[in-house]
Amino acid sequence: MSTRRILHRTAIELERRIERRAAGRPISRQAVISPYRSFGRSGELFVRGRVLIDKRITRATTAEPLWRNMLNTYRRFHSDEVAGARIVASHRDTVVESVTDEEGHFQLRLETGVSPEQLWHEVELRLPQTDSKAVGSVLVPPQSAAFGVISDIDDTIVYTHATSLLGMTRSIIRNAASRLPFEGVAELYRQLHLDRNPIFYVSSSPWNLYELLHDFMDLNGIPHGPMLLQDWGIDESRLILAAHSDHKLEQIGRLIDFYPELKFVLIGDSGQHDPEIYLQVIQGHPGRVLAAFIRDVTPDLRDRTVARILEQSNAAGVEMLYVRDSSEAMTHARRLALLS
Repeated sequence: MSTRRILHRTAIELERRIERRAAGRPISRQAVISPYRSFGRSGELFVRGRVLIDKRITRATTAEPLWRNMLNTYRRFHSDEVAGARIVASHRDTVVESVTDEEGHFQLRLETGVSPEQLWHEVELRLPQTDSKAVGSVLVPPQSAAFGVISDIDDTIVYTHATSLLGMTRSIIRNAASRLPFEGVAELYRQLHLDRNPIFYVSSSPWNLYELLHDFMDLNGIPHGPMLLQDWGIDESRLILAAHSDHKLEQIGRLIDFYPELKFVLIGDSGQHDPEIYLQVIQGHPGRVLAAFIRDVTPDLRDRTVARILEQSNAAGVEMLYVRDSSEAMTHARRLALLS
């Protein structure tokens, strides 16, 4: 057996022991529900989130000192998950309950009616053990939706320098107020959204950054949508996290299959193989993608590869557009009648 395999198995067993020990503890009074914006459809709502011990992380509205950002970053990634917590969800007359998994995550499905032209629906969440409460927001595309948008996050709407380890590290320790959006991205997304076209964010960022990304969108006027992130952990098939491409392909495919009547616009960047991923989506789901926009964030050497992918996408009947900025993307979106 290889050294890597031995280390992998040792890490799995260590994590399992820690989780079993944590699962046997009484639920702390400091346990809080952290709901994630989720999605559903007529007659069916899914709500998901996590139960964690409250670390009192600052929800910044202005830039803060480096030491505070580093402390909050440490608290985000050194989260105390609450396994085995009973959680109750209710919407109208429908009430369901479940138990959090070993990482504190939960997902509940509610069979319930919704207003056909309402975009967001609130689900009440409660921990009976502590009576902690929260409200989960679930998106259901209204009948007036013309299309849905599936967007990357890192280096698509926010500067993160995801292809550079140093740049990514610097980005992670910034708070929501000091993170920089790409110029014009909020206006582009608002024009695509129009309070009726759903936007879904698919990223390889960890769930630990959910509140940070949520606050960033709030502060910069970027329309909210369900975020499909990753759990950075250890299991039988991966040591840290699933491959970027595998995660995004799985989540995008799930959305396309979940909404068979909805067509989609894809938005990404050239830094982390979004062109390759989106080409696979286009080829694997004929007639379901209206257009794809790729923000150019890489050196000229990458341009040749992207150009070949654009040709393949066009051959499949979908325009994939390589754009320098949001203004150029808006020009093409108007030409394609995606904007009024």
